[in-house]
Amino acid sequence: MAQPPLVISTQASSYFARKIAREFDTKILPTTRIVFGGAEHYYRLGVNNFNELLGRDVILVGSTHSDKEVNEIYRIGCALSGYGAKRIIFCLPFFGYSTMERAVKPGEVVAAKTIARQFSIIPQAALGNTFLLLDLHVGGTVHYFEGDCTRFELYAEPIIEAGIRAIIDQLTGEPLIASADLGRAKWVETFASVFKTDIAFIQKKRDGKKTSAQRVIGEVTGKNVIIYDDMTRSGGTLIKAAELYLKSGAKSVSAALSHFALNNKKVAQALNDSPFSVIVTTNSHPASQWQIVKNCPKFKILDVSGIFVETIKKILA
Repeated sequence: MAQPPLVISTQASSYFARKIAREFDTKILPTTRIVFGGAEHYYRLGVNNFNELLGRDVILVGSTHSDKEVNEIYRIGCALSGYGAKRIIFCLPFFGYSTMERAVKPGEVVAAKTIARQFSIIPQAALGNTFLLLDLHVGGTVHYFEGDCTRFELYAEPIIEAGIRAIIDQLTGEPLIASADLGRAKWVETFASVFKTDIAFIQKKRDGKKTSAQRVIGEVTGKNVIIYDDMTRSGGTLIKAAELYLKSGAKSVSAALSHFALNNKKVAQALNDSPFSVIVTTNSHPASQWQIVKNCPKFKILDVSGIFVETIKKILA
């Protein structure tokens, strides 16, 4: 009988790794981490001999929301290949730096591409390396990966759709699917088609680093507006959009987000204090596990680990 895959995780994504490990009835391999005085990071995988990883399928789970996680995934991935892993599946629920996917000003570093290239040069396991990503800010980012590795963008659409349906089931009055800006038009149209609603958008003005919501495009008077966005970080755009929709006559405002990529806990508090009735989002980002988020009934966290499990099972079949 084939051995079940091993699961390894960055510290921040251990909650997500536990869900995946449970589905495969396997364990999470512990990892020792030490930061030395000179800020060097030491890692040791929890094996007892040098051939314990030889010929094993390994699932490496980690959100790449910071340089620390990016470096840890890269280093552990290289080690797994060096120790003879049969196949390495990189489960990346949130691909950080995704808004840095192009250069706007001369000299800017396209971080999304450099990180994809860094992961691409991880030595191939015997049966290859596979990267699984979810709801990318720009879909073409998946093509930044190079060489022999396999890469797929997975979609949280069915989970988000269920979350929106749960919002609508609690509403009295007509729903409307909307966006916080003009950037999510296709997704707004997709969800509006599913729920047979009208659509609305916010036109924004950018002045240097600052953006401001200018006007609503669409009729929202008396409607229950549900904003879809792929992620929120500072919460500013999302909150300003909610305020503008309400000022334009909306009956209520809720939100559905693919990634709850909050910059800090102050953002969670600001969203909690905002006019939103409810915010549904996924557990792709570690911020979704903060206690302040769990304690707030306004936030509804949806589990997307099953989307990864389904794909991983196909790869291992």
